Amino acid sequence: MNYILLALLAISVIISSVILIFIILLLGVWMRGSSSLAFPGIGLIVSTPLVLVLLLVAETVLVLIAAYLVRVIPIARLLFGEVSEP
Repeated sequence: MNYILLALLAISVIISSVILIFIILLLGVWMRGSSSLAFPGIGLIVSTPLVLVLLLVAETVLVLIAAYLVRVIPIARLLFGEVSEP
């Protein structure tokens, strides 16, 4: 069970890092003056602030999930000093 939780924690951290990179790139695009993003494959035009807000919400949810998983996994609690060794 602990290995599954550790794998979920690792996946959550990796996805959170990728989303953070997308947020940084999107902020750069927005600051250069692009007010909308076009997705020609699916015929969709979306405003840049909307995509930014959606990415920020996803980032927040993933960070909260990772924080919860760190609190649940016993070895992570030992690493962060919340419990002492037996």
